[in-house]
Amino acid sequence: MKDILSHYSIHSNTLALLPSNHKDYDTIVKEPERDIHVKQKPLELIKQACLERFATYDGVKEAVQHNTGFKRKVPIPINPHLNLYFFPTHATNHFDCCWISYYHVLRIESHRTNQSSSTILFKSGERLNLDVSPYVLKKQMERTLECMDGHSIPLSFKNELYV
Repeated sequence: MKDILSHYSIHSNTLALLPSNHKDYDTIVKEPERDIHVKQKPLELIKQACLERFATYDGVKEAVQHNTGFKRKVPIPINPHLNLYFFPTHATNHFDCCWISYYHVLRIESHRTNQSSSTILFKSGERLNLDVSPYVLKKQMERTLECMDGHSIPLSFKNELYV
């Protein structure tokens, strides 16, 4: 039996938030070497993380839009001081929307058998296959980096975007 949490707080070990169509939980949270099943939807976890840092999701999203000009699939700086920047893979109201932590991505590769899918290689060595093109994911990485440009980011936090 899987442990299912009713509450989860995004933190520095959170790699990704994946939507689930399971009757008992709504999100699979990926952390290094483990998956956590949570009864909250991925966007709810993102909104909650913003509130835990004394901001609203809508306010953070509006600030990013204002400073970058992005209108859709806006990256969210949950906590810039801890390098918690997450980007969506789809429109945020789309069921398949995953949220990926920029900091943990080492590189994005084309899926071996399906060029319209991608494999994310995390710095921890784990891999995540997604039905999203490498172009879209790399674009989201670039947009997140642009969002980060307003903050001082050490070079060690930069990623290998193109492989």
